Amino acid sequence: MVANLPDRNMTRIYVMTDLEGVTYVMREEQTSGQGSEYEEACHLLTGDVNAAVDGAIKGGASEVVVNDLHGARGGFNFVPDLLHEGASYITGGPRTSRHYGLDTGYDMAFMIGYHAMAGTQNGVLEHTMSTRVLFNVLINGKRVGEMGIDAAIVGSYGIPVVLISGCKRAVEEARGIIGDVEGIVTKEGISRNFAKCLPPSRTKKMITEAAERVLTKKNVVKPLKFDPPIVVEVEYSHANYADYASRAAGIERADSRTVRSRGNNVLEAFKPFGWL
Repeated sequence: MVANLPDRNMTRIYVMTDLEGVTYVMREEQTSGQGSEYEEACHLLTGDVNAAVDGAIKGGASEVVVNDLHGARGGFNFVPDLLHEGASYITGGPRTSRHYGLDTGYDMAFMIGYHAMAGTQNGVLEHTMSTRVLFNVLINGKRVGEMGIDAAIVGSYGIPVVLISGCKRAVEEARGIIGDVEGIVTKEGISRNFAKCLPPSRTKKMITEAAERVLTKKNVVKPLKFDPPIVVEVEYSHANYADYASRAAGIERADSRTVRSRGNNVLEAFKPFGWL
């Protein structure tokens, strides 16, 4: 009797999505969770997500799981009736885990609709985790935004980020932190809420082609790793936020607006901030 062995040709893709980096999104009203502009943005997000799923499947992916990570409306930002049939979707909340179901069985990750970190000049809707609360996040002294945080989380499971879509500054940031990532520029920021945009029909085609292309980078692009011990510093916009954060177990106060967490790995150091 021959044992059932795993199919080595199977490729599982974990897709993380945000909203600020999506095609033609550039105003706070589009990301707020209510109103006609937000509803329009959800359609745009769904279009970009479907393009990524379509490309992954064309490239030979055996499974695609998409996680809706934009916080508006409790993490429910896709248009259900329009979603690609070839993937499954993690959406809604409150959540037991931000990255629910993440495990070492995924081969690679995509980031669709991501934005640049707080303080990035000409980064469209730039921020880090919160538009008004957080300003700086450093991992072992290296400044990161949401792309760096999420890439480090999936990297701790041995999963490399191979594709990112967002504004020009977001793509530049991703390449500086993650490395040889395929970047699709959906728009170029002129200021925070003012951008030169490509039409959705064009960016969807670009995302599909890139998602299909990157399947060949399996086992080539390396996961984002930080050498232990891990020290995470978070600088808030106001001391009140640091006051509140410092009450959590595992958090130490660094200065008036900054707190610090330590761990033997990224997951341990991130846990007090609820990023997992």
